[in-house]
Amino acid sequence: MEFTKIENAGAASIPSPRYEPILRLPPLSDDELQGLRDSISIHGVLVPILVDGDGPVRRIIDGNYRKQIADDLGYTCPKIIQEGLDEDEMRTLARALNLARRHLNTKQRRELIAEQLRETPERTNRWVAKQLGVHHATVASVRLELESSGQIIHCPNRLGSDGRIQPARKTVAPMLLGAEDRQKRMEATALIHGDCREELPKLPAASVDAVITDPIYPEIEREYGRISEPEWHDLMHVVVRECRRILKPHGSALFILQPNYEHVGQMRLWLWEFLVWAAKEWNLVQDVYSWTTDALPLTGTRRTQGLLRQSVKTCVWLGPKDCYRNQDNVLRTPSEKTSNRPFSENEVRPGIGKWPCRNGPMASAAAERGGTTPFNLLSISNSGARGDHPATTPYRLAAWWCRYLLPDGGVLLDPFAGGGTILAAGLDCGASRVVGIERVEKYVEMAWQRIG
Repeated sequence: MEFTKIENAGAASIPSPRYEPILRLPPLSDDELQGLRDSISIHGVLVPILVDGDGPVRRIIDGNYRKQIADDLGYTCPKIIQEGLDEDEMRTLARALNLARRHLNTKQRRELIAEQLRETPERTNRWVAKQLGVHHATVASVRLELESSGQIIHCPNRLGSDGRIQPARKTVAPMLLGAEDRQKRMEATALIHGDCREELPKLPAASVDAVITDPIYPEIEREYGRISEPEWHDLMHVVVRECRRILKPHGSALFILQPNYEHVGQMRLWLWEFLVWAAKEWNLVQDVYSWTTDALPLTGTRRTQGLLRQSVKTCVWLGPKDCYRNQDNVLRTPSEKTSNRPFSENEVRPGIGKWPCRNGPMASAAAERGGTTPFNLLSISNSGARGDHPATTPYRLAAWWCRYLLPDGGVLLDPFAGGGTILAAGLDCGASRVVGIERVEKYVEMAWQRIG
């Protein structure tokens, strides 16, 4: 391939234009810079640089290093003129081109996004993400860091791609059901006022597809009394055996439990004792945990006590090893890192032990499925909990398990129904029928209100 070398100009020649980068970008590594120099020395500048005009001072939107190396070597540097952009638009384009092409590390990528947010804080996260070619969740994360450190102001209203002003945080309006829909939900619900030890034996065998419940915990004062650890184990042994009888052959049961203290610095062991007993009695399908991301620092966390805040619940999942579960219903949104991996079959990165991971199959699988495999640690805030019940289950956690374990049109059972959160989530997720048992009458009324 031929390329032109610049000849020395005479004294009377027109002064050469001055080139300036539109913005400072993260520097190339020594290896990348030397590789680019070697390529240009052999082939010339194959990719034209992008500039804002042809005047005496030309702003380089893309290709500053190519221009510098070409000048050092005395080679011509082809250029393309990008007209009609203002200063902000040129900087946005420069960031987008470099984010898409260069091998930037996470810190460098986030700094480019931060620069864009400093310039256009009034723009929506999705607009910024679209301009730069990144995921909007990454933009939201960088924005939160900048707002919390005072580097940008919080804009309650932002300008979207469609030119409309949108609130920064959208409020979800309550779903108002019509009379017909309310009636259908009521007809699909059986709420039983009574003790589950007495009511569960009355339910027919193999009549339920999934049991999802958040039971009472031992040694905690409630308005309905306090249950000791031995009493709690007696109760749960009955519940587990009855649930196993009531479930269909491929159904499973999920018990949401959180441990508590006997004294600060001394945990009660009832949860682990129950877990071991239930796993031996039936089968533990998998160990799964729910992390309440916004848990408050309560018992034992004072400076004089020094413990960590309790934020993890154990989801005791019991059933046959081939029990029904629908992983497609609970796929995670692909991370920016996964989404941006090259789809080449030859791109290999280190795996676990001796097994390498190929980027192409992993990235294409996430794109084809619409998400990535979820972890067994569910990061779910407590913001979905509502109502006057003293221990309301977060709606998001209930809905996640309903989507995962409940077949479309299946039957759901909650033997500790409380305020009806899990039952409502089951109906929302396509259950044809939900059955709840609750011993406190006012919570039964609360559940009916929640469902209807």
